[in-house]
Amino acid sequence: MSSRDRQPVSGGERLALTLLVGLAALPHLLHLEPVIGLFFGLLWGLALLARRRPSLAPGRLPLLLLTLTGAGMVLAWYPLLFGRAAGSALLTVMAGLKLLEIRRRRDLYVLVYMAFFILVTQFLFFQGIPILLHALAVTLGLTTLLLEASRAAPAPLPWTSLRRAALLLLQAAPLMLVMFLLFPRFSSPLWNLGPQQGAAVSGVSDRLWPGSIGRLALSRAVAFRVEFGGALPSPSRRYWRGRVLWHTDGVEWRPGADGPDPVKPAPAGGTAIAYRVTLEPFPGAWLYSLDLPLAAPDGARLTADLQLLRPGPVKRRTAYRLRSAPEPAPRQLTPGERRRGLQLPDNVTPRMRRLVAGWRRQESDPRRLVARALGHFRDQPFHYTLYPPLLGDNPVDRFLFETRRGFCGHFATAFALLMRLAQIPARIVVGYQGGEVNPLGDYLIVRQSDAHAWVEVWLEGSGWTRVDPTAAVAPQRIERPLNPDLIQASAGAPIDFVRQQPGPLGRWLHRIELGLDAIDTGWRRWVLGYSQQRQGELMRMLGLDFLRGFNLALGMVAAASLLVAALSLALLRHRSGDDALARGYRRYCDRLARIGLPRRPHEGPRDYARRVATARPDLAGRSGAIARLYIALRYGRGAGDRDGLRRFRRLVRAFRPRLRPPRT
Repeated sequence: MSSRDRQPVSGGERLALTLLVGLAALPHLLHLEPVIGLFFGLLWGLALLARRRPSLAPGRLPLLLLTLTGAGMVLAWYPLLFGRAAGSALLTVMAGLKLLEIRRRRDLYVLVYMAFFILVTQFLFFQGIPILLHALAVTLGLTTLLLEASRAAPAPLPWTSLRRAALLLLQAAPLMLVMFLLFPRFSSPLWNLGPQQGAAVSGVSDRLWPGSIGRLALSRAVAFRVEFGGALPSPSRRYWRGRVLWHTDGVEWRPGADGPDPVKPAPAGGTAIAYRVTLEPFPGAWLYSLDLPLAAPDGARLTADLQLLRPGPVKRRTAYRLRSAPEPAPRQLTPGERRRGLQLPDNVTPRMRRLVAGWRRQESDPRRLVARALGHFRDQPFHYTLYPPLLGDNPVDRFLFETRRGFCGHFATAFALLMRLAQIPARIVVGYQGGEVNPLGDYLIVRQSDAHAWVEVWLEGSGWTRVDPTAAVAPQRIERPLNPDLIQASAGAPIDFVRQQPGPLGRWLHRIELGLDAIDTGWRRWVLGYSQQRQGELMRMLGLDFLRGFNLALGMVAAASLLVAALSLALLRHRSGDDALARGYRRYCDRLARIGLPRRPHEGPRDYARRVATARPDLAGRSGAIARLYIALRYGRGAGDRDGLRRFRRLVRAFRPRLRPPRT
């Protein structure tokens, strides 16, 4: 151990190190076991108090007991010591214990490098821009502390070390970029490796009952984002298909038993639309698609009723590409579909049957019956509200004839049941409708507040046809998204879509929200989503598609080496072995050497100025001024003083001694 490593750590360095280690470990407290987080907090607080009162610092025996306690807690919660959580917990506890035994600079260096490792492990749990900014800020602080601790004497101001630390990080940025772009990728982005903890948020369920979607309509959480290859479809065509519900007991609708598909999915008609969906985590085992999907992406299957099902829940953010067509292709209705599409519950009331019977006496054509039912919702005093009254054991009957206030779940369940009473096969589709265009990123944001339910009826010659009874009552709901922050909370009050527009401050805040969302989407698309496929596309665009596999690794090493060499040459050329202050002092020494007063190798600036003053008294004033200013700028409190450097340059330029002293 060198003498420098044996030097004690100052109080300021101890405080800075304690704060930086605490900041480095702070994000880990969000996912580690609370007991371990509390234990680290205890160690950190004790280290902070021990700086002010050294008597609180634990001795060898208490420190040994704390170490055994920490190791026991980690083993109790992570017995196998395997995985990212176990490793992060152990590293965090070790850093907390190390804070209590900082004595020499060697301890400071060890703890700084531990803090760097803690920062790296955070990206195994979080990959957003906030955690990146946090890591950069703490890295800058740790680098500044390293530079400050490496000085022979502390700088008069910490900004000098901070500025140099920032310069070091900026110099490393080009090398980081080259390694990021050229490091050989796997088939999926790097951060998708390893097991993921469930981070699902609420979403549309595979069950529907009046009231089930109302909770989602009050949430502005993002369900998924969509990027289109061409023009965006109009709002009236933005129906995002999720689950198809067939069976009802009069209160709840559900898919029914998933068996083998009765028929092969028929291709849809019309011009296909290509798009890419980025789905947020949610508990469902299905994907969302624009009506109507043509094929399933990898890892999913397309059922006969055009659902995209997958083996398990969506536990992480998932991206997939799809193509959809707006029109269904006509095909024959199978007996199983007819039976399921006409199933009725036991709580159908006589007045429901009388209502449908009256329609059937006037209309025999199924299409006219559908129009007649929509006209009933439109002409009668039905209202769209997110706070409907309670409906009891027979919600459809009470909704149709008494309350007449509800939202999409009420209208869809009632309409589907009326169609089945009219002997028209019907099923319910739950998903999302609409979405908000983000002009800053040119993509669509679909939120939980866009959750929706609609009906599909079987019409001969057209197949399964979408009918949205909500659009008959509240067409504004289809044309513009709901804003949960502006919805009136009074029970049964209809939503005033005209007053849904925010004021100037609300529009300004919403634009900031869209900007942040666009930045986050770009980060996840181009950084977190930088996979082997995207890397190959970039190489082809740059004309370097021959760089694959081992050749790509060689290319990365070659590019990094060339970049390091170029940066080194640039720095050497800029400095030329000295900085501007040293170059000016060397010019001053050269001018004295030309009159027979060269500087000796062992001579410092003060001794040199004294010898010059003795040999040439006429140069004593100017030589002494140059020497004093040089010492102040190089070694004293004037380091980094730009005005002082300019004054030093003027003195050197004006210093032109003659070979012989002037006669007096």
